[in-house]
Amino acid sequence: MGDDETKRVLDRRVRVVRRWTVVAASVIYLLLLVLIVVVWPVSLDSVDAREVVVGPWTGEVIVTGSIAAAIVSLAVIVFAVPARRWWWLLLGPLRAIAIGAMALGGLAFSLTDDSVTPIVANGCETGYVVTERSFLFAASGSVRRLDGLIGTSVGRTEVDDGHKPFQQQSYIAVTEGDTLRVWNTFQSVGERLSTSSPPSFVLPRLVTETSCGLAGGIDADEQPLPVPTVSADPDEGPAPAPATDARTEVARMVQRTLDAAGGTVTDAEGAPLSAPLPSDLPCDGTTAYDLAIRTDDNAASYEAILAAWDVEGYAKDRAMQEDLRYNGVMRLSARDRSSIDGLLHFSLTAECRAP
Repeated sequence: MGDDETKRVLDRRVRVVRRWTVVAASVIYLLLLVLIVVVWPVSLDSVDAREVVVGPWTGEVIVTGSIAAAIVSLAVIVFAVPARRWWWLLLGPLRAIAIGAMALGGLAFSLTDDSVTPIVANGCETGYVVTERSFLFAASGSVRRLDGLIGTSVGRTEVDDGHKPFQQQSYIAVTEGDTLRVWNTFQSVGERLSTSSPPSFVLPRLVTETSCGLAGGIDADEQPLPVPTVSADPDEGPAPAPATDARTEVARMVQRTLDAAGGTVTDAEGAPLSAPLPSDLPCDGTTAYDLAIRTDDNAASYEAILAAWDVEGYAKDRAMQEDLRYNGVMRLSARDRSSIDGLLHFSLTAECRAP
C-alpha cells in the first residue's frame, strides 16, 4: 500500500470519526435543550415559588449546568464538522465565539452554588428541604415542601456571614403534635442553639414517623436548656409563669403588632394580613406564630412595634441583630431584614397547655 493510499484511508477514518462525533454531540445538544425547556419554566415560576429539586440539585443548578453542557456540545459540533476552505470564513468566527461561550458557561456554573438539604427531625426526613445559596458575606435559603420533584416555597431563611446552616447541619428540628419547629444558627455554626428560644420558623407536620435512623442537624437533647430563675433585677425580665393555654394572648399580640405597624401591612406577595384566630394556633406544649410583613415605612413601623411591645410590659433584650422581649409568658422576636428581603420578621412563641 502506497503512501497516497494510506493517506486516503486515514482521511476516511478521520471523516468517519468526525461525522459520528458531530452526530453524538448533536443528540446530546438536543437532549439538553429538551431538559432546559422542561425545567426552566418551573424553576423560574416566581408566582407559585416552585422549584425543581432532584437529589442535591435545584432546577437553577440543572438549567445552568445544562446550558454550559449544551454550549460545549455546540462547540464540539462547530470544531468537528468537516468544512471546505471557503467555509472557514464562517467557521473561524464561530469557533472563536464557541470558545468564549464555553468560558462564560463554565464561569456561570462555578458561581451557582445552590445546595439542597433535607430537614431531618427525630431521625426522619420531614418532607421539607432547604435550598441555600451564599455570596460573599450574605446568604439566604428557601424552605420548600417536596411533592415528587417539585419543591414549593413555604418560607425563607436569612443569615449573616455567608454561612449555610442547613448544609452545615447547624440547626435543630423538633416535631410536636401537628407542627415542626426549626431553629437555625444566624451568624455562624459556632452559635449555641436552644429550644427554649423562639424557633426560626414553624411548619405543619407532614411525616408521622418518629425514628428512621437518619442524621441531621443538632440533637436537641444535647442542647443545654437554661434553667429559669427568679430575679429581683428588673433588667433580667419577669419570672416565667406556669404554662397555660396561651393561644388567645398570642393572637392578641399578633393583632397588636399589626395595628402598631400602621398604614398598609402586607406579606411578601403583597396580600393584606390579619391576625389568626386562637383556635387556629397549635397548643401541644408550644404555640407560635411567625410574621413577615412589608409596610409603607419599615423603619418607622419597626420602632412603633417595639414601642407597643414595651407598653405591653415586655422586658427588653437583644441578641444577634435580633430584638427580643419576654413578659413571663410569651417570647417575642423582631428582626428588620428590609435591606435583605424588604420585610420585617416577627416571631411570637409561648408554652401552651390546653385545658
